[in-house]
Amino acid sequence: MNYKVAIVEDEKHQQDRLTSLLEKYPEFKIMGIAPTIDEAKKLLTSQTPDLVFMDVMLPPHTSFDLLKTFTHIPFEIIFTTSFEEYAVKAFRLAAIDYLLKPLVAEELASALSKFKQKNSLDNRTKHFQNFISNVQNAQVPRIALPTNTGYIYISPSEIVRCESDDSYSTFYTTDKRQLIISRSLKECEQILSDYHFYRIHNSHLINLKYISEYTKDDGGTVKMTDGSQIEISRRRRDEFLRHLKHF
Repeated sequence: MNYKVAIVEDEKHQQDRLTSLLEKYPEFKIMGIAPTIDEAKKLLTSQTPDLVFMDVMLPPHTSFDLLKTFTHIPFEIIFTTSFEEYAVKAFRLAAIDYLLKPLVAEELASALSKFKQKNSLDNRTKHFQNFISNVQNAQVPRIALPTNTGYIYISPSEIVRCESDDSYSTFYTTDKRQLIISRSLKECEQILSDYHFYRIHNSHLINLKYISEYTKDDGGTVKMTDGSQIEISRRRRDEFLRHLKHF
């Protein structure tokens, strides 16, 4: 199967680098390159790409300004950025693919493989709208949680705790839902660590906001507002208490 590709990138050497790397993948056909938002808008509306490589920074604008002009996004996007910290948290929260510059062949190969494995792109518009919202409203993020059927969008403040189940995790929410997510608990911890979550056990990640009681027996136990009681790993107890003290 062949895929039509568009490149939105203002730097000529980055255009050339990506074009060169894509030559190894003949099924990905470059249909056009746009260095500005105006040219990108014309290219993406006049053609129908399957995949767009989009630079985050398009001076004096950003690619988010471009995406906001679309009421429906009919293509998949892989963002590229020179700034490791710029929007990377938002990329992870929204489960958006991105590549750091300078582009590396192995990372591009992984991104293309993930693109080809995606089953459905029906919810991509909501997906990218959620991402843009996270970038613009960093204080009130919404996380895209991948499930077997698509994505669930939720705020960290709605999550009471997460429990590991091999390569999956179960999220317990304030409205009593149990959401089975196709992410490991380690991945969940990386995403949620900035929002008052702490991993008290190999199998449990909790929202410190929803602790109703702490008991000192053995390594310690916490009772959550949903009624669950969770033992604290002995080796994590001292660090947990420091987090709790400064929470």
